[in-house]
Amino acid sequence: MDVWIYSALTLVYLILVIHMTVDLTRRKQWITYFTFQLIVSLSLAYDNGIIAAGNTIGEGERLIVLSSLRFWLHAFATPLLILVSYQILRSSGTTLAKNSITNAAAWLITIGLVIYQIVAFTLSEVKNLTPIEEYGVLRYMAEGHAGPPIMVIIVGFILLFVGLIVFIKRKGIWMFVGTTLLFVGQLINLQVESGALTNVCELILMLSIWKTTTFVWRINRR
Repeated sequence: MDVWIYSALTLVYLILVIHMTVDLTRRKQWITYFTFQLIVSLSLAYDNGIIAAGNTIGEGERLIVLSSLRFWLHAFATPLLILVSYQILRSSGTTLAKNSITNAAAWLITIGLVIYQIVAFTLSEVKNLTPIEEYGVLRYMAEGHAGPPIMVIIVGFILLFVGLIVFIKRKGIWMFVGTTLLFVGQLINLQVESGALTNVCELILMLSIWKTTTFVWRINRR
């Protein structure tokens, strides 16, 4: 069952990337932070794609190397959503974002989270990968590594905060709802025969961020 879910998620991400590329080109926004959504979406497409292809690739060194890249992409790409949220905040006309201090803070938090994730998690994770087969998919996970996903939590709260501001200031509710659903998916232990619930919530989040990006762009065209 899960192999089809991960395959479908991969396909939707690739379609989203194509759609983003066309829209960014049409809007001439390639030099804005909105472009970082492409990197995050591509990394998530790769993540879901490798999980979906795990049984086809088979257990061994090749899948270990490909799986290691999943963890590295997670460390480098996920914090980029902070810069995307800053651009959304700025484009929504929020005064808080219209100064160099906020811009610098966004970069410092992003870089700090990348370094933290690599030092605290990624270096250890890629050295302790073990094969796990559940719900019909084979993937490598980090063995014996515990602890809350601090980086993801911080990124999530920043997205939630920005989404709330956009909702209050501009009545754009998508990112706030998308981030809320991600937290709900993480916190509530639903009795479903699948390990892909979080991945589905991630896709909803990325779609909501892109919808918000489009929304604030249209506001600036008025």
